[in-house]
Amino acid sequence: MAIWNWSPNYSGCYLFGSRVFTHTLFWVGYYVLFSFIWAKPEQGLFASFYLEFILMPVRIMAAYCMLYLLIPSYLVERRYRHFFGGYGLLIAVSGFLQLCFGYFFYETLLPGTNSGFGFNLAGWVRNCILINTTVLLLGTAKVFILYMGLLEKQSHAGKQQQNTQDFILVKSERRTCKLFFADILYVEGLGNYVTYHLVNGEKRIVYSSLKETQESLPEQFLRLHRSYLINRNAIESFNNEEVLVAGNALPRGKDIQDAELVI
Repeated sequence: MAIWNWSPNYSGCYLFGSRVFTHTLFWVGYYVLFSFIWAKPEQGLFASFYLEFILMPVRIMAAYCMLYLLIPSYLVERRYRHFFGGYGLLIAVSGFLQLCFGYFFYETLLPGTNSGFGFNLAGWVRNCILINTTVLLLGTAKVFILYMGLLEKQSHAGKQQQNTQDFILVKSERRTCKLFFADILYVEGLGNYVTYHLVNGEKRIVYSSLKETQESLPEQFLRLHRSYLINRNAIESFNNEEVLVAGNALPRGKDIQDAELVI
């Protein structure tokens, strides 16, 4: 079973929500940047831009094999031996292809130029290292996006599970207490502690902030005041200044609208 069995939404990762535009802009920027980096004064910019132009197809091929074949088919599926074996083969073959492209389409066609790699073992190793740098950079970005998507999915699943249950577990007086939402009248915050006021008159004091408590409760609980959360199902009456819950008059925040007090 895949550890990331989900369908990520990449729209937020692309400029203007367009994958084609983003990828095109990246490779154009990559091409221009490395053309200037590898430029040699004695050979001129034309030779540098031409060399990068004939080497780009191999690097793009290697990058997309990593992004859309090795990572989703092997790494995500936890088939690590296949992934690293394919990764090594991809770098080796791509390094050799780039070596051939540089030699036959650059040094041979442009007399007096030198790609700097040489058609030998050392040149092949250098080509492999350069391709690996690009593949590793984009592969890391891909894994990061997948990881952030996984965290988002887990967070969403946790909220869904929370919404389906009708109770919360809290630690009070060295015991774990199960509190049903329907039994909670309101929650009072005081510093780093909150007090759950229950239907039966009991109280449960828990080490937590009121903000953290609100995040753990369903939407039926409203932040009535900076010090109070109330169960809107337990409201008996209200006016502009206070809300009555089980005979307890709780202060009402000035920004609370009447519609928020009624479910």
